[in-house]
Amino acid sequence: MNKPLLLALLFPLFIITGINRSISQDGTSTEKTTESKQDNRRKPSKEELQSAVIKTLPDFRVETIYEVPLTTQGSWVALAIDPKGRLIASDQGKEGLFRITITDPMSPKVEKLPVELSSAQGLVWKGDALYASVTDSGIYRVTDSNGDDLLDRAELLSELNGKGEHGNHALFDTRDRQELFAVAGNHTPLPVTQMSSRTRVQSYAEDLLLPRQWDARGHAAGILAPGGWFTRFDLKKRTHELYCMGFRNQYDAAMNVQGDIFTYDSDMEWDLGLPWYCPTRICHVVSGGDFGWRSGSGRWPDYYEDSLPPVVNIGPGSPTGVVSGQGTRFPKRYQDAMYALDWTYGRILAIHLKPDGASYKAESELFVSGVPLPVTDAVVGFDGALYFTTGGRGANSSLKRVVYTGTESTSNTSTKMASNDALPRDAVLRRELEPYHGVIAAKAVEAAWPHLSSNDRFLRHAARVAIESQPVSGWAQRVANEPNSQARIAATVALARRGQAEHQPALLAGLAKLDFQALPLSQQLGLLRALSLTLERLGKPTDAARAEWISNLEFILPNRDTSINLEAIKLLVYLDSPSAVTKGMQLIVDRSPPNSPSWEGVEEMNARYGSALKRLQSKPTPSVEINYAFALRTAKKGWTLELRRKYFEFLNEAGKAGGGASYPGYLENTRDEALASCTDEERIALVDLTGRSFNPVPDFPITLPVGPGKEWTLEEALSATLGKKANGADFERGRNLFHAAQCGACHRFQGLGGGVGPDLTSVPNKFDTRYLIEAMINPSKDISDQYQSSNVLMDDGRTISGLVIEQDAKTLLVYPSDPKAKRIVVSRDEVEKLSPSKVSQMPAGLLNSLNRDEIRDLTAYIMSGGNPNHKSFAKQGKK
Repeated sequence: MNKPLLLALLFPLFIITGINRSISQDGTSTEKTTESKQDNRRKPSKEELQSAVIKTLPDFRVETIYEVPLTTQGSWVALAIDPKGRLIASDQGKEGLFRITITDPMSPKVEKLPVELSSAQGLVWKGDALYASVTDSGIYRVTDSNGDDLLDRAELLSELNGKGEHGNHALFDTRDRQELFAVAGNHTPLPVTQMSSRTRVQSYAEDLLLPRQWDARGHAAGILAPGGWFTRFDLKKRTHELYCMGFRNQYDAAMNVQGDIFTYDSDMEWDLGLPWYCPTRICHVVSGGDFGWRSGSGRWPDYYEDSLPPVVNIGPGSPTGVVSGQGTRFPKRYQDAMYALDWTYGRILAIHLKPDGASYKAESELFVSGVPLPVTDAVVGFDGALYFTTGGRGANSSLKRVVYTGTESTSNTSTKMASNDALPRDAVLRRELEPYHGVIAAKAVEAAWPHLSSNDRFLRHAARVAIESQPVSGWAQRVANEPNSQARIAATVALARRGQAEHQPALLAGLAKLDFQALPLSQQLGLLRALSLTLERLGKPTDAARAEWISNLEFILPNRDTSINLEAIKLLVYLDSPSAVTKGMQLIVDRSPPNSPSWEGVEEMNARYGSALKRLQSKPTPSVEINYAFALRTAKKGWTLELRRKYFEFLNEAGKAGGGASYPGYLENTRDEALASCTDEERIALVDLTGRSFNPVPDFPITLPVGPGKEWTLEEALSATLGKKANGADFERGRNLFHAAQCGACHRFQGLGGGVGPDLTSVPNKFDTRYLIEAMINPSKDISDQYQSSNVLMDDGRTISGLVIEQDAKTLLVYPSDPKAKRIVVSRDEVEKLSPSKVSQMPAGLLNSLNRDEIRDLTAYIMSGGNPNHKSFAKQGKK
């Protein structure tokens, strides 16, 4: 759950009590409302009851098993199953762990367990204990101390300092007797004091040839590799062994019947439209893997030789649970599938995997969807049903299950681990090489070296990591003269990562001997990455080598492949070649119209929250050329005033496109960095181009609220939005009020507004009107840890309040709650104390200037997702 700020600063979720739903053959939801025996809350009014319409595939049915009482059992975000088939759920907050016994699906028994433990984002049962990964705390073993069949004792095994929703997440079984896999997001430092002497990724770094920009709004600024990670955690030794890395915020993972691991990694939705935007993706988690997440603009493209690609890209979303279909009473195709949960778009995807060499290919299929349906975790029950929870961020939760109602065979065909005999040959070879990772072994180099020439990236990767694990002195001399071009490229990457400066001349010479034009595209990209790593890791080249490589790179430009162009331009900028500007600007000037992105219909799933994606499709960004411009921003040689003008004209034109929340900020920062290398005369000559802002502003007049206002209570405001006169809202007035009432000062909506808060266009997919109103009246009630303000006590006695971002090791950035106020740079040495604030960045009383009809119009505008054809805007009496 890594989605927008007002979702975090503002809202819990919708209120639904006891809804049993069945899905008909055509996927249409039919509903019957009942009262849960465990839920003593009052029955919501007809206006408050906003039921999700849940769809699934033909011959499957979704049933609601239990509606979770928010006040006493919290909001459920993690699930496990014990040896007796009972489910165990954890609240994201402080309400605890709960055990659910389902003998009658319509009347489950729900018990709060006596153990003092909550906020687990990962649960797994292994042996005689439950293991829990508790956010901001660590990994616990949870046991029954007195034999009464109730978990009552929690023992901390490993302290983890992850931060909330990007912190430590899932745990799952390695199928090794004494180990678990631990999963953590990019805000979780590795537990250095507990790291094993054996580590499977020995040489990770940022590996960025040119300077990055941190996120334009400060997210994850200062956080470096490894990013999100997997470790093997030894339960007896209590040590971690780094297994795989380079994720943004993968919440969960699961193992298929072949024993391979898959995770669902998150995107950075603020980067939409930018060249480094990476969609949510299903990744095959392998030993020594690096999937390329680097903060800000630093995210690696999938083609980097030292990274690995996903098995399938999904698109925008917010990944939560992942579970294998093994054990379900579904048809074989769905038993063999992996299931990936998307919190933002309210869907469960079936991921169908097909072995492909040492890894897999995959396709995704929409399995379950609903509006709203904020899915959090899933397990397979002993009855063969797929159980899943909804909730998160203080929202109302429910426990649901998917059952199969068709006539196909559902006999279990995939409950036993497949043998190597059933795997492709390259997959077997990969597994044979992985035990050499992080281990010095006499046979490793000879076993691995032949596979550096493999066309299979996962096998070649496994071979390279095995070689990198061995002493460099044993294989360095083989690299530059390796006869196979693919093997020479892969070996150069290995030595660049593990070698010293004295290795550089031979590596550069070895790459120069390769006939670039004769290589296939994958090897051309590999060569450029190997060259980049050799320069970035091992230092500046000699003058002679620099001149040779400038000539080589100029020769390959322009290229039909945009990735070749980009990597060559970056190298030329790094080598301080004047030709970088000339060639790069020519590519920008000669650009073709940008292509509209496609996410396989996500934007059409519901008009209320697909509008932001539709806007990007209608105004696509020139992301390829933005990449060129971004590389050129630090170039100091080769500029003329004419080229400068074309450069800033392009940035201004790019600013008119529809990007994510950080899009305008990145363009502004790129402009500022490019201006820094201009002469005073150039700055004066370019002021007509560089004095403008890229942040979109409304193209319609903004008028003040009419009022008269008052100090609205929750019930009074709700009566304006949920009462009999709630229909017939005015779209134009609601749009105006979003900006007039200062919502747009901090938050984007439909591509317009400020950048302090998140884009709110997807709000109706997760939250109902009641909680929207309550959050605006009392914004400090529920504040996400990701966006919580802090009080910074300075050593001179001053206190500064605001959103605190770690800029680097020496400074903090403080963003005050006033969106018009400038950020404050604070030296860490001057900070006496840093403490979380209980007051939201969003001020209270924003509704107090509005009258009753204006509250209705503003609320309808937000809850419509900006859709003027929404039913809320139907005039009363009009059919």
